[in-house]
Amino acid sequence: MDGVDGQARNLWLLRAACFFQIFSFGIQWSFSSVWMKDAGVGETLIGLISSTSIALWFFSGLLWGRLADRTGRPDRIVIAGSVLIGCSLFYLAYCQTSSQFFVYAVLIGICLPMVSTLMPLLAVSALGAGGRGKGYASYRIFGSFGYVLGNLVMPRVLDDIHALFIIAGCSFFIALVPLFFVRVERVQNRGQGSLRRALANRELLGFLVAVFFFALAIPAIFTFTWVYARDLGGDATFIGLLAAVQGGVALVALPLTGRGVDRFGARWLLLLAFIAQPLRAFSLSLVGSFEWLLLPQGFHFFTWAGFEVAGVLFVARLATEGNKGTAQALYMSAQVLGNLLGSALAGYLAEHYGYGIMYQTSAALAAIGLGVFAWQQWGAKDQVLGERAV
Repeated sequence: MDGVDGQARNLWLLRAACFFQIFSFGIQWSFSSVWMKDAGVGETLIGLISSTSIALWFFSGLLWGRLADRTGRPDRIVIAGSVLIGCSLFYLAYCQTSSQFFVYAVLIGICLPMVSTLMPLLAVSALGAGGRGKGYASYRIFGSFGYVLGNLVMPRVLDDIHALFIIAGCSFFIALVPLFFVRVERVQNRGQGSLRRALANRELLGFLVAVFFFALAIPAIFTFTWVYARDLGGDATFIGLLAAVQGGVALVALPLTGRGVDRFGARWLLLLAFIAQPLRAFSLSLVGSFEWLLLPQGFHFFTWAGFEVAGVLFVARLATEGNKGTAQALYMSAQVLGNLLGSALAGYLAEHYGYGIMYQTSAALAAIGLGVFAWQQWGAKDQVLGERAV
């Protein structure tokens, strides 16, 4: 299957897969920490369990990215990962003890990057050279539709977290169907997926450092905000609404940020994301009742939607041929490493010093990421402003 028609067909198939994948991820992200809390697991242990999966995600993501570069078949890795994730979510539905949750963390840490790292690479390869911002956003918006459905509708239909995880596991198996029909040509001159070669790119390396600090705030903003909502009196329905509002912001933001990348370049969208991240974390420290947690979700426009579109395409521009899978894996790993350290830190601060201190510390760390990105992109003499071809 060649040409524009083949690319369009692949893109529609990947959109369908993305819908069911993010439907499942939305339930997992929003309710896994709540499921642990309801089982009697404390915040510090929740952070350690989360850190276990993130640590494995960090190392296995690099492995899967390099394997994709060597084989030229990232689609097969995504299919295998989808099967494993579906099985892991079925297992999560029956976890009740901290040791069982740790086993789940190991399983999901190994197989999650098989999808999260390589699905963006598949989507970018299906877009062609022009209008990649708009095209990638149109792919990713289907995931946001799934996210809203999984978090707004499903908790109202099934007020049972156990059942929600069963549905999430089934959704990942449904996502396999369109993936089987995606046709990706095998790359003849495959790369070696060299970490040394990727890290020798100074602009890419500087961006990865900035992303690391950006990601240190992610566990506080996402994982522990759901737990904070529960502590403030929010029920499962409100937590679903909180996540759905976040998804709704993404639905509006994705097409706008996609067009913004095509018109202004990825760096300017990334700058706005780096500015919005510390503001989002700090604003959460000011919340006194669970209803007010809805307001900071507006920052999701840039901290997720803008970052999601611009970041993937920015890395795709910086990476050399034969090393794109490894570069995307490094980009994901920088986020994962920030999540790893940020999760343990956020759990400790929340349990011993309160959520206000946790959010304010996260805001300060994200502000360092803003400084690194701004200096690396605009402080160096040899930076090139012409980036509209991203």
